[in-house]
Amino acid sequence: MAMTRSRTRDPERKQRILASAAALGARHGFHAISMTDIGSDAGIVGSGIYRHFDSKTSILVAMLDQGMARLAGRAAEIIAAGGSPARILAELVRDHIAAAIEDRDVLAVYHMEAHTLPEADQRRLRRAQRHYIEEWVHLLAPLRPDLADAELRLAVHAAIGAIQSTLFYRSGLADDRLAALLQVMAYSCLGIAPPAG
Repeated sequence: MAMTRSRTRDPERKQRILASAAALGARHGFHAISMTDIGSDAGIVGSGIYRHFDSKTSILVAMLDQGMARLAGRAAEIIAAGGSPARILAELVRDHIAAAIEDRDVLAVYHMEAHTLPEADQRRLRRAQRHYIEEWVHLLAPLRPDLADAELRLAVHAAIGAIQSTLFYRSGLADDRLAALLQVMAYSCLGIAPPAG
């Protein structure tokens, strides 16, 4: 009886495709690149991409889902660990800065291309984004009792915007210096001092 060998897929291949799509998309605009470009950058023949993704749109959806899941997942872990609102918010600020530096390409593509997704995917990502922002607002509220609800939301959006300014401006600063400056700017927007220690 003849033995048929099943083809094993490289578990890293899907991640390489997503990383290449993010890097190329951030540099050139996602709609200016092709499946062949992505495959070439990832070291995979163009047809090999279709074993993982059936279209460029499905790559974009997977990439943006992964980026949002990373932020939301870490936020859930930080909140579950407990602590004072100031301490938890400090961890969220620190984590968002890390994401903006380490996953810069994914977040840049998110900002440039999320509006081009199919409507159902846009709604799902917007819900996740709103929930993420609400966590920040909930933590900031007891620290800034002087602010009305709309003002709390403005402060949070400003802080996140300050952090994400690095997505489109390459400062040339070392990551640790960049992170320190982004933290100062985020806390200035929130109107609170970072916790000591």
